[in-house]
Amino acid sequence: MAKDSVGSFLLVDDEDSVLRALSKQIDLWGYRCDKAGSGRVALAKISENDYDLIFLDCNLGDMSGLEVLEVLRRTNDLTQVIMITSLNQVEYFRSAIRKGAFDYIVKPWSITNLRDTIIRALDYRKFLILKEKKHTHIEKELENKTVELSMALEQIQVTYDETILALGSALETRDSETKEHGLRVAHYSLVLAKKMGFRDDSFLENLQRGAYLHDIGKIGVPDQILRKEASLTEDEWEIMKRHPEIGKSIVEGIPFLQKAVPVIYYHHEHYNGRGYPQGLKGDEIPVEALIFSVADALDALTSDRCYRNKISFKNAKGIIIADSGIQFCPKVVNALCSITEQEVSQGELEAVYEQ
Repeated sequence: MAKDSVGSFLLVDDEDSVLRALSKQIDLWGYRCDKAGSGRVALAKISENDYDLIFLDCNLGDMSGLEVLEVLRRTNDLTQVIMITSLNQVEYFRSAIRKGAFDYIVKPWSITNLRDTIIRALDYRKFLILKEKKHTHIEKELENKTVELSMALEQIQVTYDETILALGSALETRDSETKEHGLRVAHYSLVLAKKMGFRDDSFLENLQRGAYLHDIGKIGVPDQILRKEASLTEDEWEIMKRHPEIGKSIVEGIPFLQKAVPVIYYHHEHYNGRGYPQGLKGDEIPVEALIFSVADALDALTSDRCYRNKISFKNAKGIIIADSGIQFCPKVVNALCSITEQEVSQGELEAVYEQ
């Protein structure tokens, strides 16, 4: 990663007078400058130095400025590039911007415009560095938590059901608000599937496993986001929306849980195609995920949360019915309509895994 300080410039132009004039002005502002009179010399200096900003002439003697820019961008996204030219060709500048240039100045330049362009370019570089640090921190935290989970799994030498409970418990320690939520939605999913006519033991077992572990990917979400009481920012929400992919990557490496992946990966898809992570629509969504989606909503509505009180089973059914064909599959909603509160509450915790 590039250093945090700013002020190291490279001036690239095949006219000595331009290099002298530009260097003299930039030196007055306290920035350190190297100079290059050709594209090849510039690339050699770039390979040996970590510049904050490069002024790059569009027309060099041995190659074009765009060619130098393309080589730079193959390995470096942080160094900002300002193109220099005496040609007022809009299409050329557009091409330079598409290839990664920050801005351009036209010879002869004004001192005010030159200073403003430098400040904006360096500010943008600082922004990129902070963004990269944040991304690296999140990725490192995710890597650490994944390693911790993998080590825990290696130590588990017990039955499949105990392994599943251990995974669920690992999530509950980080998300206490949804304690026993996994057990309940696994039971509700089972009741709905049977009401729809599913009888295959393997299908029902994998549906329950996926339902119980549907949010396992939240293990990879930073605590400051997972436990945040206020509304998430757009960036935080994008990180939160990665949990189905994280969960999929965790579970698909465990052979006996691979068939639980459809619920874990697709449980936030919406019937109208406006869900995530794939934006699937209608029957494109695995039926296990369609069943779970209704079960999950039912439990969310009939459970107390920090931001609202629970509502009755009857009112919850009404809300879900109103969303039939939008968020929820009509066939699953029809099954819910024929289910009584006694059916979903009877033995709901014992029906999945004995503790």
